[in-house]
Amino acid sequence: MLVIDGYDTRSPEEEQRLPYERTIFIGDIHGCAAEFEETLDAVVFRGGRDRLLLTGDAFTRGPDPMRVWELIGATRADMVLGNHDDRQLRQLREHAAGNEPRFKHDNQRQTFDRLASVAAQLLAWLEQRPLYIEAEGFVLVHAGIHPEKGLYGTTRDEFLTIRTWPPADGIDGRRWHDVIAPMRDRTLVFGHDAPGGLVMRRTEEHLPPWLLGLDSGCIYGGSLSAWIMEEQRLVQTNSRQADGSRWWR
Repeated sequence: MLVIDGYDTRSPEEEQRLPYERTIFIGDIHGCAAEFEETLDAVVFRGGRDRLLLTGDAFTRGPDPMRVWELIGATRADMVLGNHDDRQLRQLREHAAGNEPRFKHDNQRQTFDRLASVAAQLLAWLEQRPLYIEAEGFVLVHAGIHPEKGLYGTTRDEFLTIRTWPPADGIDGRRWHDVIAPMRDRTLVFGHDAPGGLVMRRTEEHLPPWLLGLDSGCIYGGSLSAWIMEEQRLVQTNSRQADGSRWWR
């Protein structure tokens, strides 16, 4: 096995034939690399034995997107595309085409500049991120799914940005998951909704959650949340972003 930055990772050939022992989900990181690394230590991440899945929005706004990128490579993490990743993808495509990317906020340009040395690799990686990951026991999305049409009736924009239902401007209102029916024998894992905080719902106390929202606002001074599916265990790392509210745009 190859060891990168202290984490064991198995080769692609090994990944094809060996099952994972644990499935670990981590909420929106937003460039908070120190909290990401601390969370990996807290869950005792084991390269080649644990599968790491991220809810999206990995790089933007936070202080150290390059270290986040390095840790994603070291752990072979997979991720669904988030709305911030989608915007970043468009910027990287513009850059690759020889055009000047458009930035709505200064923090977007800062993230882009900090990742400039790996722009080509990051573009190729983001191009391959799916809108959802479906496997035995779970479905992972970034923002959510259409509460009436379900997973396969959800549009690309809804996967990336859905929050309130019915859809409304702003962040206040009834959430899409307030009106959705529980999935049978699966946990629906999502991120995106930092204002809504951690969400965990069960049909019965002894059963795994059927709904799990893991964006607990690390970039805004909250925490970075992880869920170990096989252990039914939540792990949270306190944010180091003392003035996270300044990123709220």
